[in-house]
Amino acid sequence: MARQRSLMIALKKENGLITRTRTGIEKECEEFYTNLFASKLAISPPDIRPSLPSFIPDVLTSEVQHAIAQAATDKAPRKDGIEVELLKVGGATLWAALAAHFSKYMRELHVLRQWKESKTILLFKKGDKELLKNYWPICLLSALYKTFTKIILNHLTRELDEQQP
Repeated sequence: MARQRSLMIALKKENGLITRTRTGIEKECEEFYTNLFASKLAISPPDIRPSLPSFIPDVLTSEVQHAIAQAATDKAPRKDGIEVELLKVGGATLWAALAAHFSKYMRELHVLRQWKESKTILLFKKGDKELLKNYWPICLLSALYKTFTKIILNHLTRELDEQQP
């Protein structure tokens, strides 16, 4: 797949003009996806009073191991270079260290700045290569971030399942 990847050399703007500069293409992509995913409805936020539980359970080593086992392999690593395969072979020492860090992040309600960044690549589907709508956007996220969010999802799923009658 990497051998067949080609660079986008031109892109049609909404007004029909063609841009060929890298910065112009990046700007057009940003505008296209911002408009695509922007909400068109004015929705007022719900009146939710923040209440934190008095106790946020620590992340267990077994939870880290389980989340890593659930992760898909053979995915492109983010710029940090950490692949899921590396996390899988890290063993109990790595999983315990990750559990300690994840527990700290959950207690502090903190997400690392690097985890909020992603790299988006565009894969051509079919049709005119100069039209942005003919590309699939693929977002590359950190394997550590995906592991952390999987642990949170597993916590929420378990909690909701326990609340069922």
